[in-house]
Amino acid sequence: MKKTNPQSDRDGNVIAFRLNILFAVVILLFTVLLLRLAHMQIMNQDFYNNKLATASQKIVSQSSVRGLIYDAQGKPLVENEIQQVVSFTRSNKLSAQEMKEIAKKLLQWVTISNVEVSNRDKADYYLADTEVYQQVVDSLPDDKRYDADGNYLSESEIYTNAVASLTPEQLNYSDEELKAIELFTQMNAASYFETVNLVTDSLTAEQVAHIVANESQLPGISTTNNWQRTILPTSLSSIIGTVTSEQAGLPAEDAEYYLSKGYSSNDRVGTAYLEKQYEEVLQGQREKKQINLDRNGNVESIETIQEGQQGNNIKLTIDLAFQDGVNAILKKYFESELATGSALYSEGVYAVALEPSTGAVLAMSGYSHEKGAGSITEDALGTITSVFTPGSIVKGATISSGWENGVISGNQVQLDEPIYFAGSAPITSWWAYGSFNIDATEALEYSSNAYMVKIALGLLGQTYSANMYLNDGDTLTNAMTKLRSTFAEYGLGASTGIDLPLESIGFLPEEYSTANFITNAFGQFDNYTPMQMAQYAATIANNGTRISPHLVEGIYGNNAQGGLGELIETVSGKEMNQVNISAEEMSLLRQGFYQVVNGSGRFNTGSAIGRGAAVTISAKTGRAETYTTTASGDVVTAVNTNVVAYAPSDNPQIAVAVVLPNLTNQSSTTTNTITQEIINLYQSLHPMN
Repeated sequence: MKKTNPQSDRDGNVIAFRLNILFAVVILLFTVLLLRLAHMQIMNQDFYNNKLATASQKIVSQSSVRGLIYDAQGKPLVENEIQQVVSFTRSNKLSAQEMKEIAKKLLQWVTISNVEVSNRDKADYYLADTEVYQQVVDSLPDDKRYDADGNYLSESEIYTNAVASLTPEQLNYSDEELKAIELFTQMNAASYFETVNLVTDSLTAEQVAHIVANESQLPGISTTNNWQRTILPTSLSSIIGTVTSEQAGLPAEDAEYYLSKGYSSNDRVGTAYLEKQYEEVLQGQREKKQINLDRNGNVESIETIQEGQQGNNIKLTIDLAFQDGVNAILKKYFESELATGSALYSEGVYAVALEPSTGAVLAMSGYSHEKGAGSITEDALGTITSVFTPGSIVKGATISSGWENGVISGNQVQLDEPIYFAGSAPITSWWAYGSFNIDATEALEYSSNAYMVKIALGLLGQTYSANMYLNDGDTLTNAMTKLRSTFAEYGLGASTGIDLPLESIGFLPEEYSTANFITNAFGQFDNYTPMQMAQYAATIANNGTRISPHLVEGIYGNNAQGGLGELIETVSGKEMNQVNISAEEMSLLRQGFYQVVNGSGRFNTGSAIGRGAAVTISAKTGRAETYTTTASGDVVTAVNTNVVAYAPSDNPQIAVAVVLPNLTNQSSTTTNTITQEIINLYQSLHPMN
């Protein structure tokens, strides 16, 4: 009888049990897999069908013709010059070697004068030939093809090493070959299905005919219309800005932003001033096409999913006729001062005109002048980028600060007298003798320095007494902060809010002395732009409401001919703030400005502005003592002569700032005349009464 082995039976049972567990796990895994497949095919069928469709589709887009810019009367300030160009659409099946051959053939029918190729461009062209590339790779050392474990490096690493291995002799090309490389480089930069315009010399009709006739030999090549942005020569050309070329594409500093907005890397965009500020308005609607591919990557169909549309247009608030007239006035009087030698060391002359109630910019004119030179250059941008010492024009803001901070009340009377501080020369008003009482409106009419100094002392927490010492430290800091805060309510030393980038907010030194603070009260320290000074005048004219200046009046569509169409959106200035004084106090400021021109006081400062004026004018004159350096290095005393004004006095429709710095003729009244002529010109073109 055969004996059984209990141990063997137990082992067999264990093995069988383990096999059963293994089979159960396998069955469970297959069940999970089947359930997952069922979930994908039944429950999420739409999701995966969409994923598959997306994988076989590509969306490509093309920018449209840019919108135009017009003056207030509808005169174009830019144009899009239409040119015939060679375009190239890159197929996903087109190899680098094929593009190289296309570039060579295309060179028979185009000319290229401007060739700019780098060594990398030459290397890409050299390696575009498949056999040549393989030979170069085969000749690389092992460590340039394999990693430490003997695995192939990535294709991009091998290509980089191949480029680095090329010698100058291998990249030595003739001038004609360099032209082919230029074309190849432009084509090679295109993404799959992207269309790019190739840069060549202007095409002749004969060249276009040849290209069209030979398109079968030139895959992806065709001719098309392209536009070139041209700024027309007007007095506003400097504020238009620039647009990039297709080759430059998106500026590096803004590329991420534009790409997030759906732009392509080679899109042309505005890079400065109006072109940049209104980029998204002018850019237009992009054409979008959906390219459907089969499973092998071949194009099955192309669908237009969004039609391209020319960009919208913008119309400015500035009438070229008025702008040109203001330019002519500035040029005439600056050249007159230059002829006498008074303006030889001046930086130029500037004027800004605003509509007080809306902030519309009516003119921004200027001429820059290089010290010692005999000629001047148009510089409209200088009205927002150049800063000047304002002089006494700020005294209205200083009086406002006195009211805001409880230093004075109402039309308070103070003694105009020589001001003596310990260890300092006296500060006097311009007439420099005598002492007499004046109120706030007379302080403006007479342009009293003493009245402003006493307000500044009040901000320091002090009352004037002869030979006194002045507070400093935190008291000084707080006082300057209060004064500058009030000035900013008028736009002095603050952003005006104009619809142009790169506006200066003025020059307000962070370090200053008590003496600087005192002189700042009558405009002899901080510096401001002509635009800021004009906004200051406009704010007073607008009863204390500060409105941001704006150059664009509205956004317009296109008519059937591609010109200025119907209004789409009105652009208006924004209310920046309300000056923090009462209506009665603002009325006193306006009365003071009126008296500057129309008053009869013995020390009146601006009556010349009103003589011959077509409408009543309110104004504040300003003279800032400065110093300038001659060509020989000598320092001479000069004066900034500035005026801010508005008219008509009882219903202001124009506010003006005129700035003429560093005249050596310290008795010049040229800015008074310029101010009157600008207002008279506006009245003749746009009657205000």
